[in-house]
Amino acid sequence: MPNLPGLMSPEPRPAGVEWAHALPGAALGGAFSLLAAIVPYAIFGPAFLAGGAVAVILYRRHLKNGLPSPGAGARIGAASGGFGFLFFAIPAVATLVYRPDELRQGMLDNLAHYTSRGYDPQKIQQVQDLLKSPQGLSFFVAFVLFILFLMFVIGSSIGGALYAAWARKRAHL
Repeated sequence: MPNLPGLMSPEPRPAGVEWAHALPGAALGGAFSLLAAIVPYAIFGPAFLAGGAVAVILYRRHLKNGLPSPGAGARIGAASGGFGFLFFAIPAVATLVYRPDELRQGMLDNLAHYTSRGYDPQKIQQVQDLLKSPQGLSFFVAFVLFILFLMFVIGSSIGGALYAAWARKRAHL
């Protein structure tokens, strides 16, 4: 019988993420980042960084032998960002589907304040006209959700990687 690579003698694989232990912490980290985003200006980054770090902190409690690598921390953080995004997106899409008029009116009311802040009234009127159509409202919600998805996943991934690297560096001191 020929010796097929990987079938006769398994090679040791690099340690990865034990997702059974990582996903509950990632879900809690995602919820934390969503809650932290209500702090003024935290939605511009710190909330997501903290959510990714919390996910890695919770995962670390289950590790028996060592600390997660920065790459594993980034993956756990990204999962945390995915959960945080889902926790935000599900109610947002439900509002779009079941109460579009209330969502549209809230957005139009919010846009009305931008002219007093110095924004071009013609551009604000164009956005308001876009929001008045069902397709425009759906496009706007989809665009905002896409941007938030990127912010959640990338920010949380960076936070998880930074915390994992910091924890490893601190352990070696």
